[in-house]
Amino acid sequence: MSRLSELEKLAELKNKKILSQEEFEQQKKALLSENLKEAGQGTAKSRLAYLLLAWFVGIFGIHNFYVGRNGVGLAQLLITLLTGIFIIPLIIVGIWVLIEMVTVTQDGDGQPMSWP
Repeated sequence: MSRLSELEKLAELKNKKILSQEEFEQQKKALLSENLKEAGQGTAKSRLAYLLLAWFVGIFGIHNFYVGRNGVGLAQLLITLLTGIFIIPLIIVGIWVLIEMVTVTQDGDGQPMSWP
């Protein structure tokens, strides 16, 4: 049975007063979250690509943009571009990137990254 037909049956049960509004919302939310999980399967970002991007262009935050961590990527990019003439901020961003290479194993949506 498709998710759409399940959702239609839930709406029908709600209209017949078999389900309360609260029960309907809970079950609708569960159906939609299942749908989102299925849609996200098979689209895991590659950890190897993440590591290579971090190693070669990490100070620009490109690796974080790749996995959807746009806020962190933007922070690294701006720090590098705005303070690039000074060596200390670049060293700090470099250390930050090395720490991320070891600790980050999920993309921006919380999905685990795949290994080749």
